[in-house]
Amino acid sequence: MSERRFRNLMDAVTNFAILFKDTNGIIQEWNVGAENIFGWKREEAIGKSILTIYTPEDRANQISEMEMTTAAETGVSEDERWHMKKDGSLFYASGLLHAIYEEGVLTGFVKIVRDLTERVSLEAALADAENMMRTSVERTAKMDEQFKILKLESDRRERDNILHSALVRRVMITQEDERKRISRDLHDHLGQKLTALRLRVEVLKNEVERNEKLQEHIQLLEKLARDIDDEVDFLAWELRPASIDELGLEAALSKFVNEWSRHFGVLAKLDLERAAKKRLAAAAEINLYRIAQEALNNVAKYAKATTVNVTLAEEFDVIALTVEDDGVGFDPELETVKEKGLGLLGMGERAAILQGELKIESAGGKGTKIHASIPAMYYEDPPGRD
Repeated sequence: MSERRFRNLMDAVTNFAILFKDTNGIIQEWNVGAENIFGWKREEAIGKSILTIYTPEDRANQISEMEMTTAAETGVSEDERWHMKKDGSLFYASGLLHAIYEEGVLTGFVKIVRDLTERVSLEAALADAENMMRTSVERTAKMDEQFKILKLESDRRERDNILHSALVRRVMITQEDERKRISRDLHDHLGQKLTALRLRVEVLKNEVERNEKLQEHIQLLEKLARDIDDEVDFLAWELRPASIDELGLEAALSKFVNEWSRHFGVLAKLDLERAAKKRLAAAAEINLYRIAQEALNNVAKYAKATTVNVTLAEEFDVIALTVEDDGVGFDPELETVKEKGLGLLGMGERAAILQGELKIESAGGKGTKIHASIPAMYYEDPPGRD
C-alpha cells in the first residue's frame, strides 16, 4: 500500500522527469514525467544505463560520471545540457542530481530533469531576429552608397528609426504580456499540483512513521517537492514580478536582488539612497528592471564574481541604473562577444526606447560595469501609484 502511494506521488509530477539510479548508473525508478519527456515507458527504462539519455559526445566525455562524483561529494549536481529521447531526437534540459545515503552509505542517486526546449527556441528566434535586423542594416548601407541621395537618405533613416522603435516597442510589450501569462500559469496550474503533492506526502509520512526506510524516501520526496516549488516560484517571479506593478521599481529591484543573491550564492548589494521618491512610468520601470535582470543573469552565467553592486539613483536630469561586478570581465569589442550578444543588444534597445543610453565598461580580469541612463522626465504620478 505504501509503495503504491509512493509511486502515485512520483507520478503526480508530470512536467518533470524524476528517476532513480544506483551507483553504477542503472535506472531503478522512472516516473510518468520521465515517460512524457524521454519517451521510454517505465518498464522499458528500468534496468537501462543512465547513459541512454545522454548524447554520444557527453558519453565520450563521461559527463554522467562527473555529475555522480559531484553529487556524491557535495550532495547535489546541477547542469543544463542536451539530452536524447527514445526516438533519437535531442532536447535541451536542466537537471538536478541528488545523492542518496542510507546509514551513511551512498546507495544511489535521484535525478530531476526539466525540459527547456521552449526557452531555447525563443532565444534562437530572438537571435535570428537580431541577425535579420543586422543583415537588413548592412544591405541598407550598401544601397545608401549606391544612390547617394542625401535628402532621401535623411528621410529614409528617420522613417526606419520610427518603424524600428515602434517594432521594438511592440515586440517588448508582447514579450511582457507573454511573460505575465506564463508566470500566472506557473502559479495557478503547476503551483496547485505541487501543493497537492506536498499535502499527500504529509499524509503518507504520518501513516508510515514506523517504517524508517520508507520514511527516508518520503523525506527525500518531500525535499524534492520543496525544491521544485522554489524553482517554479523563482521562474514565475523572474518572468513577471508582481511587486513592480504594485509597489514600483525600487521594491521590485530590492526583492529581485535578494532572491538572485540567494539563488546563485553571490553577494549582491542594492543602493537606493540617491533614488528619487516618485514613481516612473510603467514602460520605464519595466525596461530598467529588465536591464538589471539581464545584467545580473550575465553575472551568474559568465562573470564568476563574488560581489555585485546595483545602484539606482537620480543624477541631475537623468535616472541612472548601474550594475557592477568584480568578476573575470570581458572585452566588449571582441567578435566572439558581439556574436554571443550576452543580452547587450537587448539592454541597449531597452535604453534606446526610453530615449536613454547604455554604456559598458569591462576588461579581462577587472570586472564589468553596465550603466543605463534615461531622462528624468519619465517620472509620472498617476492615481494609485505612490
